Amino acid sequence: MTNDRDKQISEARFHKLFDDTQAMSIQGYRVDGSVVYWNAASEKIYGYSASEAIGRSLFDLIIPQDMRDEVKQAVAWMFDNEEGIPPARLNLKHKDGSTVPVYSSHTVVSLPNDEPIMFCMDADMRSLDIAEAEVQRLSYYDSLTGLPNRRLLLERITSVMRSTSSEKSAAALLIVDIDKFHSINDSLGYSVGDRVLTNCAEALQKFSSSPDDLARLGKDEFALLLPCSSSSLDAVAAEAELMATQILQKLKAPLILEGRSHQLTACIGITLFECPGTLSGDELLRQADIALKMAKRSNTNAISFFDSQMESLVKKRLEISQALNHAVENEELALALQPQVDQNQRIIGFEALLRWQHPKFKSLSPNDFIPIAEANDSIIALGDWVLEKSCQKLVKLAAQHNSKNVKISVNVSAVQFRRGDFVARVKNILQSTGANPRNLCLELTESLIADDINFIIEQMASLRELGVSISLDDFGTGYASLAYLTRLPLDELKIDRAFVRDLDGSSKGALLTETIISLGRSMNLTVIAEGVETEQQFKRLQKMGCQHFQGYLFGKPAIG
Repeated sequence: MTNDRDKQISEARFHKLFDDTQAMSIQGYRVDGSVVYWNAASEKIYGYSASEAIGRSLFDLIIPQDMRDEVKQAVAWMFDNEEGIPPARLNLKHKDGSTVPVYSSHTVVSLPNDEPIMFCMDADMRSLDIAEAEVQRLSYYDSLTGLPNRRLLLERITSVMRSTSSEKSAAALLIVDIDKFHSINDSLGYSVGDRVLTNCAEALQKFSSSPDDLARLGKDEFALLLPCSSSSLDAVAAEAELMATQILQKLKAPLILEGRSHQLTACIGITLFECPGTLSGDELLRQADIALKMAKRSNTNAISFFDSQMESLVKKRLEISQALNHAVENEELALALQPQVDQNQRIIGFEALLRWQHPKFKSLSPNDFIPIAEANDSIIALGDWVLEKSCQKLVKLAAQHNSKNVKISVNVSAVQFRRGDFVARVKNILQSTGANPRNLCLELTESLIADDINFIIEQMASLRELGVSISLDDFGTGYASLAYLTRLPLDELKIDRAFVRDLDGSSKGALLTETIISLGRSMNLTVIAEGVETEQQFKRLQKMGCQHFQGYLFGKPAIG
């Protein structure tokens, strides 16, 4: 009796275990395939309740038509040998006809005085398949725009390059970079920035002949593959340039962001290649990126093609960039001062000009290395050095009786000025050197005004509160409209040398120069003309009412 009772308890335990198992479908079948056991998880996975399943055939319930013969053979073998077969992944059938992927294990239980039963234990793989599909998607697609990512683009390029065609054809790869995208994130927030990127992706899709030919490389960069469409590199170059021009035009369509209209601009780098070919996708992306960098540095062309000469220029630029990072610590910098004079040619101040005395790059002018310093942010250290040395020089001049009111003007990069800590840096340097702030003039370029005008005005006002004066450099060549000019807390306008060179007769340069001088005087601003090289220019400027002058006529920049 005890043994029977123990047996009943044991069977009850196993029945409850099988019935309550939620993660595993467990079914029992006779040799003819009819169902004798069907737990709750089976109903969940296959859609049939136990009452619907029991007594019906395995083959009718969950085995797809094209698998039935194979499954019948496997079932017969298991009953003949009274053992299971290796577990496997199978695509079985749901009550509604859909496919149910499972991982299925089988065994045959044969007890004395009882018929053998085949038990199947199936784990539902649908959630795993969904997860695997999502992992696959994330591996190959950008989560924000839904475009292919760099990895999928590289595979696409490899496929194009391995073309089995015996005839050579040409193709192009374009990289599109959105200008000043970081300012959208900074001023309007990342959610607005994301909206801009998705808008750009939608615009670029109109130029893609295949879903795999457009990719987001990251941040604000997209890549577009122009597949092999011609045997001529020249023909593909013309097609790529036309496409790039159309893309730039398309991206200029006004966007309404936070209630205000914004117009995007972009730069595009293009590289051409033949297929089939041996270049890797990484190499083509590198070439297109080099072309993009050249386009971004150009003031005249937003589209640039890669060539070998361009590559050597980029390598040199990289060398210069790396060297600039160590220019201050290696004591390679020098300060040159160019005199500024009044109408009687008496020195009233100097402009401080940076000189870089690097053993390899001796011939580089500031016009060559300053843009590189701005691009890699080493301009912050260079700018601090110039400001500190200029203030130290002011202290020395103040000790001389005839020079105590002489000013020094220091050029300030837009990169420096846009930093939130610039005013604090100037204040710290003035305090540490003991220089009189009223003898320090900071020269700002008009390009600054293309950005947040309220921030610019706030910064300028804070600097003037320190006692520093502000000059607008190269006036007339940039962005300063009269409306902006009246709002800026300025002390001085500086006439660009290009206008001074063009003072002959009734030239456009003469007209603009006279207008600037009149404008400055009407606003109680000091006006200084730079680039004065001849007596004729000096006299003409005096007749126009200009007060202060700078140029080779009065002295070249000298280190000392």
